[in-house]
Amino acid sequence: MTHRILWLLCWLAASAMASAAGVDEAPADAWPMFRGCPAGTGRSAAALSLPLAERWHRAFEKTAFEATPVIADGTLYIGDLDGGFHALALATGETKWTLKTEAGFPSAAAVSTAAALPLVVVGDGDGLVRAFDTATGAVRWEYATDGEISGGPTIVHDGAAARVLVGSQDASLSCLNLADGALLWKHSIADQIRCSPTLAGGKVFLAGCDGKLHVIDAATGTEQSAVPIDGPTGTTPAAHDSQLFFGTEGGAFFCIDFGTASVAWKVAPAVNAQSYRSSAALADGLAIVGSRGKAVEAFAIADGARKWRQPVRGRVDGSPVVVHEEGSQRLVALVGDSAGRIAALNATDGKPVWEFDAGGGFTSSPAVADGHVVMAAEDGTIWCFQSARQ
Repeated sequence: MTHRILWLLCWLAASAMASAAGVDEAPADAWPMFRGCPAGTGRSAAALSLPLAERWHRAFEKTAFEATPVIADGTLYIGDLDGGFHALALATGETKWTLKTEAGFPSAAAVSTAAALPLVVVGDGDGLVRAFDTATGAVRWEYATDGEISGGPTIVHDGAAARVLVGSQDASLSCLNLADGALLWKHSIADQIRCSPTLAGGKVFLAGCDGKLHVIDAATGTEQSAVPIDGPTGTTPAAHDSQLFFGTEGGAFFCIDFGTASVAWKVAPAVNAQSYRSSAALADGLAIVGSRGKAVEAFAIADGARKWRQPVRGRVDGSPVVVHEEGSQRLVALVGDSAGRIAALNATDGKPVWEFDAGGGFTSSPAVADGHVVMAAEDGTIWCFQSARQ
């Protein structure tokens, strides 16, 4: 028991140091979890040259994808809705291994980037969380919940004390030891958890279907505060400094100051407002988010002013990812819509700088790593792009 407490204290200290150092984006060569990093910013350290060109695509018959791919060490991992979990070579799309299970995988996996813990963790539609060996697909441990896993796990590394945070529609958040799946603590709220947990400043954040933003101590699982947000949401909060950004099912967009447990600003729903099921990505001074009203929007982080709104062909339930354009100071937001179009939008004004019609619609979000952009479509096709100059 003492050893476990020491592990937890080390993890809390490491998490706090990481937040203080501004570690809030995915590394350039990996996209290890749903929003790229534990802070949920949807931002990559990668730089891409535009336009993008198709490198490969692969169609899987008699299935569909809603999950966002995750990528590490030249391998992408994704589950389909018919119980297949796949490890594919990033460069070619060729299968490294596949495991067939009974339940589908509606949410992203999370892959460990530590050499000592080569595991990929994913939850399924029956509420079972599994850790697979990244090289072989062998099951290393399992953990059962009582509800569907709709949000991807969040992995936090601190050497031997690496942890997995995973929420379930049984309204529980579980903190597991990455090495063996042992339960370290569990916290329950009043309704379903559909988001991926966000971690910043030694705290875990959940935007819940119970209409509250929950602030939970990462070491103990004790709730520190719960801020009312006027309605349910399944989106993953994006953390920056002491603030969180996310939209709700009712069409409101929030900035929550978790230091004071209060609403810093709120963009009220417009007339005939459409839901936000997209998680926000953070650019320089902007929170960029997709809307079910067939648009991508950008709000100023400082005060919530709407800076731009770019109409697209379909609903945007997938979440934007922000990357640098190589050779310039420009940031672009990559996003797919339900009509099957993928776009790179100028983060400053929302104007498209590259577009591609994939055919099948997208519920999932882009994954960016090692010069590649990968997206998985509802028609069972996985698309991989790279810079046309390469």
